[in-house]
Amino acid sequence: MKTLNVLLLCSNTFRARRFARILDSPAFVQIQVVCSDDDWTCFPPCTQAPDLVICDSLPATSAIHYLRRLCEYYPFFLMVASTNLETSIRWGLANLLEYSGKHDLGSFDEPEASQLGELLLKALALKSRRTGQDHWQLAPGEPLTQEQALLALEQRQIVAFFQPQVCLKTQRIIGAETLVRWLHPSRGVLGPGAFLALFERPEQQRRLFHGLLQQGLDLQRRLPAGHGAGLVFSYNLEASQLREPGLAPQILQRIEATAVPASQVTLEITEREALVLDMPSIENISLLVRNGVRLSLDDFGCGYSSLTRLADIPFSQVKLDAGLIGNALEPKQSLIIEAVVRLARSLELELVAEGVETPQQRTHLRRLGVGAAQGYLFHKPMDGASLLRLLAMEDTAPRALHQEPPGPGGLLKAP
Repeated sequence: MKTLNVLLLCSNTFRARRFARILDSPAFVQIQVVCSDDDWTCFPPCTQAPDLVICDSLPATSAIHYLRRLCEYYPFFLMVASTNLETSIRWGLANLLEYSGKHDLGSFDEPEASQLGELLLKALALKSRRTGQDHWQLAPGEPLTQEQALLALEQRQIVAFFQPQVCLKTQRIIGAETLVRWLHPSRGVLGPGAFLALFERPEQQRRLFHGLLQQGLDLQRRLPAGHGAGLVFSYNLEASQLREPGLAPQILQRIEATAVPASQVTLEITEREALVLDMPSIENISLLVRNGVRLSLDDFGCGYSSLTRLADIPFSQVKLDAGLIGNALEPKQSLIIEAVVRLARSLELELVAEGVETPQQRTHLRRLGVGAAQGYLFHKPMDGASLLRLLAMEDTAPRALHQEPPGPGGLLKAP
């Protein structure tokens, strides 16, 4: 039987001993514990790459930094985390896993043999499935290169994943954001944080965008009649790309070729650098909006996504940044979200919250008036086939409304 290398992160000595007793029972488990002050300062924690990391508790001052180092150093591992972790750590952990291409296996409440045993068996099964593809054999820390990334794009290893967006009132899927993943032959599924910066030149970014757009449109064309046929797909577009002459006709040509209604295509505009409107960008924006393509202001509340953008560009949607949503229950953040809800309502903009991780966040956002959301609480990013299966299951499920008190003034354009 294969061995499962387990790394336990637990800053509580009593709980660490309890975990150790449970994890020592299965003969296939090799466990290493990081618990004492000396353990936390020693890195890497183990010479052999862990297959499974159990995150129970961490020192408050160094938690995220330690998790980041783990994600950067080891090419791949599975992760299970305690539901008792602080909200900020849960949010940081979820995003670190996504952007580094690690796999979130689930969560646990307390160190109980039955719950942990099920997670261990699931982890072992995944390891066995991946070992034949050599996913677990790569030396940690080996950097990816631009040449590898460009070759992966040519070989169609870089693919579109989709994260559903849901109506907070009905809990039903109303759309999906198209995200990028690298199906690396030896490292497994890599998130954008592991390779996106390698596409630094405009022509490389252009090829990547159009490749993902085509994959998404092809999937939209295959959506089942009924519920799936009305879904809106979002595609991330760097603001600087709006300045490329001929961008809008190229996008519209792809949409027309797949017979997808332009109204079911949203471009999420992300500003890594401030967008300066010029003749090409004005023409592109005008053509896209005139033909029914929707524009969304991504990561609202951070970076260059400022209030002036809402006046300068004809957006139809605003996406609240995940960093703001991660602290949505805090008084100041709650007031900010409430103010954005009122602003969006006044400007007749749809509002989508990103990075919703907990039921408490979901309930609070709905009470504030947010109409739609996406995040790990609802659905993780998935490949196209998985999304089609999910939609088919949802179509056969009863359409009972989620009973929660409505937010002030109702919902914002939530279907």
